[in-house]
Amino acid sequence: MLRLSGAHLSALEAEAKRAAPHEACALLVGVRTDDAVTVSDIHISPNVTAGNPARMFEVDPGLHLRLQRQARDGGLAVVGVWHSHPGGAARPSAEDRARSEMAGWCWLITGMSGNVMETQAFLAKEDDAHQLEPVPLVLV
Repeated sequence: MLRLSGAHLSALEAEAKRAAPHEACALLVGVRTDDAVTVSDIHISPNVTAGNPARMFEVDPGLHLRLQRQARDGGLAVVGVWHSHPGGAARPSAEDRARSEMAGWCWLITGMSGNVMETQAFLAKEDDAHQLEPVPLVLV
C-alpha cells in the first residue's frame, strides 16, 4: 500500500495540469515498512528528458542525488517516483516498465483525460523491477 496525504496528491495533480501537454514528474520521500510505503514529502522535478516530453519523463539526476543524501541523513529514503500521463491512463506505459530499474520503488501515476484526473499507485517487484504491480493508494 502507498500512503500519501491529500495535500500532496493535490499538489501533484496541480503540477500535472500546469505541465500539460508535457509529462510532469517528482520524487517521493518517506519510509518503507513490510506492508506499506508512507510518503512524507514530494519533490517536483523539471522533466529533463532528451526524448519527447509529451510521452516521456526523466527526473533531474542532481535532485535525485541531493534527496538521497538529505533523506539518508534524516532517516528517510527516496521511495518512489510520480509522473503524469497527459491525455493517458493512470497505468504504467511500456516505456515506464522498460525504464523501471529500482526494485521496491513505488510508481505513482496521474492520468488525465480532459478535466478528469485519476491517480494510481504501483510497486516495482523485488524480483523484476520492470513488473509494476498495482497497490492500494490510501490518502492520509
